[in-house]
Amino acid sequence: MSTNEHERILVVDDNHIFRETLAQRLRDAGYQVATAETGESAFLALRDWSQPVDWLYTRATLPRLIDGWILADEYHDSHAGRAVIIAASETRISRQGDIILQQPSLTTVLDTLRHAIDSARSKMAAAPSNASEQQRAA
Repeated sequence: MSTNEHERILVVDDNHIFRETLAQRLRDAGYQVATAETGESAFLALRDWSQPVDWLYTRATLPRLIDGWILADEYHDSHAGRAVIIAASETRISRQGDIILQQPSLTTVLDTLRHAIDSARSKMAAAPSNASEQQRAA
């Protein structure tokens, strides 16, 4: 059983080919993947507590009223301190620590997601050992 199976990624993109290709590549790597074409359907997926989303990739500009920036804010309500990967047409600074990719390729998005997930795993693995070291020092 792959450790990736415990990571659920929501891929939000109105480009059907990009969205489905990215989703398939992530599934091939062992991740659970949900997809959405609009911000509204992605917003509902983020609110579905029966299938929690661990990671979010979204386009900044999406059809209808809810865009990627709103999705990122919603995501941060349950994942404070965890970066959202956002594809945008222009560079922008995120106060939440999100990773903004300017018109990224599929490979760039895959690599960025994997790096973010691996970094989070490393931090979680290091946290318990640091806590036990602090307890021994006390």
